[in-house]
Amino acid sequence: MKITVDLAPVEETLLVPLWARAEEATRSDAVLRDPRAGGIRARLDYDFGPLASAQASQLGCCVRGRLMDSWLCAHLALHPGCTVVDLGCGLDGRFERADDGRTRWIDMDLPAVIDLRRRFFRDTGRRTMLAGSVLDEGWMDAVAEAAAAGPILFVTEGMLPYLQADEVRTLLVRLADRFPGSTLLFDAMSPLVVRHQRHHDAMRHFEASFTWGLDDLADLEAWDPRIQLEETQRFHDLLRRYPQRLPRLVRWFGRVAGAVYPPFKRAYTLNRARLG
Repeated sequence: MKITVDLAPVEETLLVPLWARAEEATRSDAVLRDPRAGGIRARLDYDFGPLASAQASQLGCCVRGRLMDSWLCAHLALHPGCTVVDLGCGLDGRFERADDGRTRWIDMDLPAVIDLRRRFFRDTGRRTMLAGSVLDEGWMDAVAEAAAAGPILFVTEGMLPYLQADEVRTLLVRLADRFPGSTLLFDAMSPLVVRHQRHHDAMRHFEASFTWGLDDLADLEAWDPRIQLEETQRFHDLLRRYPQRLPRLVRWFGRVAGAVYPPFKRAYTLNRARLG
């Protein structure tokens, strides 16, 4: 029996990266392989048809996930047995892709998402699902209580752009307060992307809207000196590594826009920051 999808507009967007990972799993040249995505997609009573033309986003979600996984695995190699907290985890199978057999793992998302996630994943001795909003503080108590020794790694994909600027700032400062020495992996977009999101090949099919954009990543460090950017990768550059996978119009537009308006190249970034 198919599983009904009953999610609010922002929550519903988690189905885009799920669809992207499921599509990628069918390719012999896959950028990212999520062993659970295809089976999960097949069980959902949801029309993924409108996303069929969103080929740039399909590749983009997987390229983004691959880099995040790479950063995460490098962190685990340096801090075996530490704690990973996946904020806004959706239906991602990152644990299955990156677990080193020792990590304490916490998957967190809004209650409706966790209810859906529990249809496909289960808690174990090292893995816990946590329902809540990142805008509340109570979840941090639960993380502090469950965390193993060592620095905590927080990872979030496609969540912060749906918050307001003051909400993002509050979240980062609270993380630095409660978990000094932790690391945050996150994506950020410029106001340019926010303004033109209805031209986005996937977002134009959804009611939700991006609400947070940042012109200069250095502004994050100005919020609080404990927020220290350690590495930034421009999404524009990451996608150009796979020209054969991009629609011809997207390739052409990316070259022209980047040449005419250089800030376009840093309109969306993937970032690694130290907190505290």
